[in-house]
Amino acid sequence: MKKIYILLIALTGLTFAACDDFLTELPTDSVADDVAFNAATDYSNNLNGLYNAFGSYAFYGRNIVCLGDAASDVAYHDNKSGNFQVMSMWQITDTESEMRSMWEYGYKVINGAAKIIKASQEADFPESEMLIVYKAVAQAYGLKAAAAFALTNMFALPYSESTKSSLGIVNVDDPIEAFQEISRNTLEQNYEMILSDIAKAKEYFAKPDVDNPGYAYINPVALDALEAKVKLYRKDYAGAITAATAAINARGGSLTTTSDDYAAMYLNNTINSEDIFVVVKSATDNPGAASLGTMYPFYGLHIEDAVLAEYSETDIRIDLLTATGNHGKYAGTSEGSDAHNIPVLRLPELYLTLAESYAYQSNYKSAKENLVTLLSARDPEFDASSVKEDASIIPIIQNARKLELVQEGHRLFDARRWGLKIDVVHGRYKNFDPSLFCYPIPQYEINAGFGVEQTAGWEQYLPK
Repeated sequence: MKKIYILLIALTGLTFAACDDFLTELPTDSVADDVAFNAATDYSNNLNGLYNAFGSYAFYGRNIVCLGDAASDVAYHDNKSGNFQVMSMWQITDTESEMRSMWEYGYKVINGAAKIIKASQEADFPESEMLIVYKAVAQAYGLKAAAAFALTNMFALPYSESTKSSLGIVNVDDPIEAFQEISRNTLEQNYEMILSDIAKAKEYFAKPDVDNPGYAYINPVALDALEAKVKLYRKDYAGAITAATAAINARGGSLTTTSDDYAAMYLNNTINSEDIFVVVKSATDNPGAASLGTMYPFYGLHIEDAVLAEYSETDIRIDLLTATGNHGKYAGTSEGSDAHNIPVLRLPELYLTLAESYAYQSNYKSAKENLVTLLSARDPEFDASSVKEDASIIPIIQNARKLELVQEGHRLFDARRWGLKIDVVHGRYKNFDPSLFCYPIPQYEINAGFGVEQTAGWEQYLPK
């Protein structure tokens, strides 16, 4: 398989600084090049490094989630600070630091996972200790798939028959060797590897006596949910239905139906009935400008008023989203304003996946059943009769995803795969078609000279 070279500025890490008061962080590689896997506990210890990289503010701890909303039509930046301003304002260049950090940290996860996986192939411990190894390898495969999927959505075009042969990201199978010549794979090859990694993760979790680590980690239900999402984006609707149904059945959770319970899901740091995989951030783990609670709204991000106006007065979500401070889902917990869980995969998304997949198969009855399941839970006065069992349900499903998943980083990528034209930058750029756009590979990766090529002509598809 093709591999990627990741530039490390120094063995101790590197610093990203978007503005003077931006949190300075000195991240280290999630799994060091010279790490020795001499004991089973080395696998779980190094797995913690993968979770730290995945949940860093530079990746899923802030930037990936900000990008999906702030660069779309559901949120905007008021220029109060420089944090995420360039990405939100669509003033990007191929040297933008926040885009670079997403690439960098995504590959920290991917390459670190590959190191754990490769080391496990020679592991020879007593059976009780091998269970620790298997559990770590299962999660490594899952994190590798999740990180690769996020990067593919950023740096490649949305999947279709006409784009699947276009350039995607660089697949990583074996760990990276310094100075290795590499090249980007096709989008189709990216999706194949992501789904292969999910399947391998399931195989390791299926080994006898391998524990389920829970919903703050990659877990068996999360793998089904991630598979459903990947197959939805790939337009494999039958596969998405199978995986989403499996995840719902395995999760056994329930949808929240009251305003207080809905707010409580986000205002404490416990796992709730809708969580499938969350990034847990403590008050000391992600402070200040690196926190989503600070970005909404102290450092400039706001949900668009027009979006908030779409919720009915009886919708249980609106009180949290418009509460004092307008932090919405990231108002913080009893631990502090910067402590919150960041949802990566949730139960409501699965019902929306089923609704959309059934609709695109023209099974409008099943599409309506799943859509109504969610919308009736969110609004006790929702009129199910307003939803027809025909193609008119598709824009209703799309709008339901927008309102349900606001602040969770989905909207830009949904609009891309649907081919929707949206108004971005607080309405400054109208009828922008994000399906034609993918972010440029960071220039430092091109300059490294090991074979990664830039996406030709990416600038011409910026909003104008």
